[in-house]
Amino acid sequence: MTRPSSDGRPLQAYEVVFWHVLDQMAQERLLPGDILFETTLGAELELSRTPVRNALARLVAEGVLESPPGKRGYRVPDLSPGDMREVFQMREILESKAAFLAAEEARKEDVDSLRALNEKERLFSREERKHDYYDINVEFHFAIVRIAANRYLERAFRPVFWRSQLYVNYLAEFHPLTTEEEERTRGHNTPDEHGRLVEAIARRDPLGAAAAARDHLAATRAYRISLVTERAEVIFRGRSH
Repeated sequence: MTRPSSDGRPLQAYEVVFWHVLDQMAQERLLPGDILFETTLGAELELSRTPVRNALARLVAEGVLESPPGKRGYRVPDLSPGDMREVFQMREILESKAAFLAAEEARKEDVDSLRALNEKERLFSREERKHDYYDINVEFHFAIVRIAANRYLERAFRPVFWRSQLYVNYLAEFHPLTTEEEERTRGHNTPDEHGRLVEAIARRDPLGAAAAARDHLAATRAYRISLVTERAEVIFRGRSH
């Protein structure tokens, strides 16, 4: 599920809960080990229990929350460097294949849509619109998988992607894209990496697209997520330790 950003469609009730929980994590109001309750969320968002329950069940299915057996509430999972390594390894496997297939399947309108998303990424980064940038980034990754047109790959991708977003939300730094940064990083930034992926898809280069996807995810781990900060120590320790 991606948050509607350009079609103007209002969020359904369960989507409100889904994105509210993810936003609370991104703002570190929810930490690993925290417990969420249907009644609390329902009162906070002024929603009935049914959409809240549906959204929480979806978050469990996507790997964002846990539902411990025999206990009330839904728990934010514990995170660790080992778990992060494994989840990004799976993203590399799934997204490189999705990019390969997208390069074979993409129509002109698909490429045009990807280019438009990439341009929005650049715009939102330069304007330091962190929230909008995050939404467009999510939309971009789901668009690649959708264009790949393999429903089994998409089913496998969803929980892996959302689990990886816990690490992105908690540990990745937002760096506005400036000319100076582009020169310093020599293209090791998300909009440029996504741009190379789009162009490989546009020229129908499956191997090039797969390589671009792998390189992007490797760079995310290497350049944009830090495991040696005080913040990382807090996240890995969690609220329950």
